[in-house]
Amino acid sequence: MMTDTNTHDPQRRLADRQLTLPDLGAPAYAYEAWTRHRDILYLSGQISRAADGQVLTGRAGADATVADASAAAETAALNLLARIDQAVGLGHVRQVLKLNVWVASDADFTDQPTAAEAASRLLIDVLGDAGRHARTALPSHVLPKNALVELDATVAVND
Repeated sequence: MMTDTNTHDPQRRLADRQLTLPDLGAPAYAYEAWTRHRDILYLSGQISRAADGQVLTGRAGADATVADASAAAETAALNLLARIDQAVGLGHVRQVLKLNVWVASDADFTDQPTAAEAASRLLIDVLGDAGRHARTALPSHVLPKNALVELDATVAVND
């Protein structure tokens, strides 16, 4: 069955939104950026590091707003998409099964789901229905590199 590449092609959806996947190198430590078992892809945590290498930092409710955390979540999700593309290609995503989002948060900040929503929306915007997922949004006192957001995912992929 032929599909309309303008509406179903993740690369085209990225281009339509004027987004470019960052060129992510290998992890700096002794782990893999992703592992695959049969048709399941497990993606390691992606922090809110912009394409220029700058980490979006802070703690929501202290020195970062919900809007800052949302932007950081979208940045981390773009990194996640880049890892998926490296691993199998975005066109091979059958379904994002689970997204875990950690937001560096002050003790009184409780709006992690709002920040996580930006990551969820980007996955759906780029991958369509294949981007719909279960999600957990949690606070964290601190994240690696003082990142504002970190996320990981489990993804079902086609052969």
